[in-house]
Amino acid sequence: MGKLKIGTKYAILWLAVLAAPAIPAAAEVAVTAKAGTLGGGAELTVGLSPQWNVRLGGNAFDYTDNRREVSGIFYDATAHLRTAEALLDFHPGGGGFRLSAGAIYNDTRIDGNSLVPASGFYDLGGVQVPASLVGTLDGQIKFDPVVPYAGLGWGNAVGPGRRVRFAADLGAIFQGKGKATLTPRIPAGSPLNAPVARQALQVLLDREQAEIEKDVADYTVYPVVSIGVSYRF
Repeated sequence: MGKLKIGTKYAILWLAVLAAPAIPAAAEVAVTAKAGTLGGGAELTVGLSPQWNVRLGGNAFDYTDNRREVSGIFYDATAHLRTAEALLDFHPGGGGFRLSAGAIYNDTRIDGNSLVPASGFYDLGGVQVPASLVGTLDGQIKFDPVVPYAGLGWGNAVGPGRRVRFAADLGAIFQGKGKATLTPRIPAGSPLNAPVARQALQVLLDREQAEIEKDVADYTVYPVVSIGVSYRF
C-alpha cells in the first residue's frame, strides 16, 4: 500500500514531466489565483500553441459540519479538500472559451467523531450496542487518489492582449465511491477489549462501514465551479 500511495501522490508530477517536451522554449506563462468549490488555489498556465494550454495547480479547503447524521449515527465531521491538477485546455479558434480534461490527485478525506446517542446505544450493522462499552467512533471517508476531470470554461491566461484576465470553470471530478473506516475508542475495562469480543464488534463495524458507503454513494461525482484572476508574464 505504501508504494501505491507514493506512486499516486506523484502522478501529477509525472504528467507534467511527460508534457514538458511539447512545451515551446519561449512559451507564454501565467499564474492564476482562484476560488470555488474546491477551495482556494493557484494555477500555472503554459501555452503550447494558440489553441492549446497546460494548467498545473492545487486547491485546499476545510469544511466542518456538526451533528451530521450518517447511517443513523450523528458525527461532528470535517471535510478536508486537498487536490492537485494537471489539465489540458483546448481553445477553439484561440479564443477565451475552453474545453478542459485531465487528471486530479485527490487527497480529499472526511474525518468524523461520533456523538453518543441519547438512547445510550449505537445501531451498528443493525445491532444495538451500548455506547458505554464502545466509547466513541472515529470515522474517515477517502476517495480514489487519482481521478479524471472534464469541464469547460472561459479565459485564456496566456492569450495575446491584456496581462490581467478573469477566468471561470465549470466541470466535474469523477472521484469514485468513498471508502469508509470506523475505529472505536473502547474505554479501558470494557469487555469489548477481549479478543473474541473485539472480533465480533469488528463484524458489526464492517457492516456499518458498508452502510456509510451506501449513504455517500451520491458523491462519486464532485462538481467543480471556480472563478479566478490571472496574470501573464
